[in-house]
Amino acid sequence: MRRGIDLNQPSEARLYDLFLGGKNNFEVDRRLFQELVKLAPEAPQAARANRRWLAEAIGRMVTEGGITQFLDLGAGLPTARNTHEIALAANPDAIVVYVDNDLTAISHGQALLADDIHSFFAGADLTDPAVVLNHPAVTAALDLTKPVGLIFGLVLHMIQKPGQLLEEYLAALPSGSYLALTHPINPRDSSRYAEFATTLEEKVRDAFPEVRFRTRDEVAELLTGLDVVEPGLVDLTTWWPDGDQSVTPAGAAQLLLVALARKP
Repeated sequence: MRRGIDLNQPSEARLYDLFLGGKNNFEVDRRLFQELVKLAPEAPQAARANRRWLAEAIGRMVTEGGITQFLDLGAGLPTARNTHEIALAANPDAIVVYVDNDLTAISHGQALLADDIHSFFAGADLTDPAVVLNHPAVTAALDLTKPVGLIFGLVLHMIQKPGQLLEEYLAALPSGSYLALTHPINPRDSSRYAEFATTLEEKVRDAFPEVRFRTRDEVAELLTGLDVVEPGLVDLTTWWPDGDQSVTPAGAAQLLLVALARKP
């Protein structure tokens, strides 16, 4: 049985929605948001750039990889340019299943998708792949014998053993499946960016004790055995070609690594 909403505890889903300009939040979320923005005023811009990157990754999975079904894990609250909207724009036959165990996300997600024949919401904990992959919403909507696009947008830093988790999901999917991930990093090299990352990490950890910003090498290990799509594992400021950057080459955006990879 899921616990009710705790108004004294911030929610990852509601906090991220705040960074994107959303309205579905409580005072406890707003307090943490304000504290983080004081430390990193450009963080909302970086969150929007992260969302833009996910949209591009979804589009590439459809157009370059032929992916027509997606599993968006830790999807959070509905927001601008949702996964199903992007996927359906690229292929009108696309199917999307959102997964989250946040009660606010579940209620809003299920209400939004109630009459949508291409999009579904599974109220489940992404850290239990067996439960997720056998959830009725997943088994009814997706054909797991065919390639799937897995999406982990800013969620793996909340997982203690993300490598093991990814292995379990990918092992259940066929060759040709894709993984799209974004992950905050901490260089841990005594640099200015490492100090900045540590400050943000410690502030977030007050509310979410399990959080861990990983080094670039640690994030790269998560892609072991996969074919990483160009331009590879890079930060948000260097993903787009010159002249098409949506973020300035400084601050929080440099602490967000992104990668799109294919299972061979």
